[in-house]
Amino acid sequence: MEILYEEPGNGYVGLSWEPTLKKWIIHIDCKEWSLSTYKRYKMIGEQIKDKLRARGIVAIYGLSENPKEVKFNAMFGAKLIPYIVYDNENQPNYLVECIL
Repeated sequence: MEILYEEPGNGYVGLSWEPTLKKWIIHIDCKEWSLSTYKRYKMIGEQIKDKLRARGIVAIYGLSENPKEVKFNAMFGAKLIPYIVYDNENQPNYLVECIL
């Protein structure tokens, strides 16, 4: 996984290529969440999207374990697509898509 942004002690934003899905997967891990964190991540997210577009990436995808995570991803422009994807532990995940 390539780390695109990291906050020591709080989390990171990463990107990886999923060979089975043939899609770029975004990974967001944030331990401390607040309105100011959301605003900061929203701004950082736009900068990351610009960098990904410059690399020729036109869409990123995410795996969400539950509806709450789907809603979290929607705050950053991701939309639920009607597929269930199973992760490495054979657990079902919702697939979300963000067009850059």
